[in-house]
Amino acid sequence: MHEHEHAGPNISKKLHVHRFFVFILFVLLSASHSYAQDMIGVVSALSGNASIIRNSEEISAESGTPIFQDDVINSADNSRVQILLKDQTAINLGANASLTIDAFVYSDEAENVAVKVSKGAFKFISGKVATKNPEKVTVETPVATIGVRGTEFVGVINPQDSRIALLDGKIEVANDLGAQLVEVPGFGVSIDTAGVISPPVKFSQSELESLLNTVAIDKDEK
Repeated sequence: MHEHEHAGPNISKKLHVHRFFVFILFVLLSASHSYAQDMIGVVSALSGNASIIRNSEEISAESGTPIFQDDVINSADNSRVQILLKDQTAINLGANASLTIDAFVYSDEAENVAVKVSKGAFKFISGKVATKNPEKVTVETPVATIGVRGTEFVGVINPQDSRIALLDGKIEVANDLGAQLVEVPGFGVSIDTAGVISPPVKFSQSELESLLNTVAIDKDEK
């Protein structure tokens, strides 16, 4: 049994609670703040410390802190943070990770989700935009761009050896040197210092557990 199969029910239950919380928060903010229409997400879970760079200013992140386009979310040592966007896209960051919300459009007229993970461990669970328009969702990293196909995946970005493992759905990992399609949960790729993307290989149970543990907010998410 793959790690994602073991963790699936707990993750789904956890995200259901978080998504309900976000819905209530959006309703409350829309009644009291004119900027709520521009709010695209929220800090839905936090363990330790994290900060947000917004308009060149740094603010401390807390559970419930609103997220806006162009925000840069940075996690501290021994910390984890989860961002939940309006379309129910969920992104977990491990310690010393950095996430930028480059674009978020979720309306009847247009849809687009583009985020960038500059460093560190992360987990991505796609939301409603990917369900309807998967080609409109991308996760960029310094070593490759990940195309989302209704997806859940986990990865770590670092200068020595970056790894990305599929948990559900499909992903395409691409850069100027080539592209690899990963279609089997439990398989993934690595990207070496030269930028070469490996063919998909099966990750061991211990490898998957190690990656998931780096982004788990609590035991229910492992």
